[in-house]
Amino acid sequence: MSVLGRDLYAIIAVDRACTMEELRAAYRERARQLHPDVSGVDDGGRSMADLNEAWRCLSNPELREAYDAELVQAQPVPIPVATGLSRRDAWVIGVQAQIGRLGRLAGRSATQTLLLRSSRASRSHYDELVLMVVEELMLDTVARVRAARAAGSAPLDLGVAAALIGVRTLADRIRRQASLGITTELVMTAELLDRMWDILAHELPNSLEVALGSNPQVTRGLTSLD
Repeated sequence: MSVLGRDLYAIIAVDRACTMEELRAAYRERARQLHPDVSGVDDGGRSMADLNEAWRCLSNPELREAYDAELVQAQPVPIPVATGLSRRDAWVIGVQAQIGRLGRLAGRSATQTLLLRSSRASRSHYDELVLMVVEELMLDTVARVRAARAAGSAPLDLGVAAALIGVRTLADRIRRQASLGITTELVMTAELLDRMWDILAHELPNSLEVALGSNPQVTRGLTSLD
């Protein structure tokens, strides 16, 4: 199922990082606005049928995760305009910005899933972890893009592939730290990395994901050390 080209969050009038409670409240408000007895359509031509389609997708955690992954893959690589930068430097900054955006979106989606599965920590705690992870993913951009190319990444997939290489690098670090002692923070970060990998790799060819090393499943490794 692909619903790209239609912003389901915009149809319901919520932010992409909204909670389930916020989503439900916004849906009810929009349903009152778009009810056939009231208007039937809004200024953008969206109807009750469009609203129900958006609700069906976003109210289902698995469908929402898949949709968020499609949104991540659809993001173009920006080419920033900056005085004194070479074309190559500007391109690298653009890829780095894309990696940051991909990481934030994947982190938010992963957080939503983890919060539904467990009450290990609050959303704000996960938000802090996502920020830390994204900062790590944006490091060594040139080297990671080079590695992504070596793995067979197409030009349009370089940002995603480089981000996945960053996920594996951070996963390896988590394993080394875990050998000294497993903490709740390490487990939370491991769970986040495993979910982010699946979200980021969702639209990549399977052969490329395998070439990049596949999901590091760092959480399973921590369990075996326990």
